[in-house]
Amino acid sequence: MVDGVLTELGKDDDFEIIGDIPSIVKAGIMNPPALMINGKVKLFGKIPTFDEVKKAIEEEM
Repeated sequence: MVDGVLTELGKDDDFEIIGDIPSIVKAGIMNPPALMINGKVKLFGKIPTFDEVKKAIEEEM
């Protein structure tokens, strides 16, 4: 979904999917799934909609 949002916004940014528990806990995420942008947890605890992901990314642009 993140890739789709970035494509729609005309951005060619890289992103990383982190799935190992120690990294998730180290990031302070206690309720995955989560979306972290520029070191800030923007969404967590549920699978977000496309529009929620888009809004979170636009807020950090």
